[in-house]
Amino acid sequence: MSSVLLLSSNGAGMGHLTRLLAYARRMPDDHRHVVSLSQAVPVVSAEGLPWEYLVSQGSSGLRPAAWRRLFADQLAEILDRVDPDVLVFDGTHPYSGLDAALASHPRTRAVWSRRGMWRPGRNTDQLEKGAWFDAVLEPGDLCAAADRGATAQVPDTEVVRVPPVTLVDADQLQERDAARAALGLPEHGPLALVSLGAGNINDTGDEVGAAAAALTERGIGVCVTAPAIAENAYSGDVHLVRHFPLSEHYRAFDLVIAAAGYNSVHESLRLGVPTILVPNRHTSLDDQEGRADEAARRGWALSAPTLTGGRAGALVGELLDHGTELAEAARAADPGNGAAAAAAAILDVASAA
Repeated sequence: MSSVLLLSSNGAGMGHLTRLLAYARRMPDDHRHVVSLSQAVPVVSAEGLPWEYLVSQGSSGLRPAAWRRLFADQLAEILDRVDPDVLVFDGTHPYSGLDAALASHPRTRAVWSRRGMWRPGRNTDQLEKGAWFDAVLEPGDLCAAADRGATAQVPDTEVVRVPPVTLVDADQLQERDAARAALGLPEHGPLALVSLGAGNINDTGDEVGAAAAALTERGIGVCVTAPAIAENAYSGDVHLVRHFPLSEHYRAFDLVIAAAGYNSVHESLRLGVPTILVPNRHTSLDDQEGRADEAARRGWALSAPTLTGGRAGALVGELLDHGTELAEAARAADPGNGAAAAAAAILDVASAA
């Protein structure tokens, strides 16, 4: 049986780590080990997987050169101790030091898992690092028709492309009542998940505040994942939801208002929740505007550059009127979860070790 080391970069959210767990869930139970530069890595405990945390350069306070040496040494020690058949790195920027660690343990093969939809002209130098790996794995994007980034130009012969990857499939969702009970939410009444990052729920000039005001006006409860938002004094019906993976409980929500990152878009569309996408325009690499615009063009979700300035009310109203049609169209276009195919491809590389 092959052993697999799953290494996630330190992204802005949970995307890299969650994608690796999607692969891990479709692999044999034993011989999976997670290493992450994300401080969120303890959530892996709920998956029953062993895990280790490596401090990122930003959190370490070290100069880049010193951190790269530390990272290479720590990862080399883990490779010697765990002795995996294959290492899977998920991220858009393979760290210098990863190549040195792999060279120190030549028995271990390596796979680079990287999502597409890079901003045009960005990160092109990173493609050369594909030479560090035995295979490059690309989880697809439902909105790939709008992809103008560097990875979209790579020939199919150089990568293993699979359908879009999510941790959870629709047939794994908890039923509505059970999902609400698990999250401590009201049994009755409409609820919306608002997942727009940090924000001020009391400020209608802020994306979160504008969303909350529009939902409350229509008698829809607001659910947020950020404690700092939920704890602000607010006259509406606001609930803090804490669970990983939250997507298992998506039937608790009637609507979703979310940023247009890879995971949030594919979870909402695949799991059939009517959605308004508000792309984060300040990401360094992820082309959220392109993804959100394409989802709206295909009739799978609503998209808006901002909810402020009185826009939120009309968008929420439109979603209440047409959200079911949008969600059904998105599910009809879904080619299926690529996580199992990705896991199989990784194990194929491992078996060649």
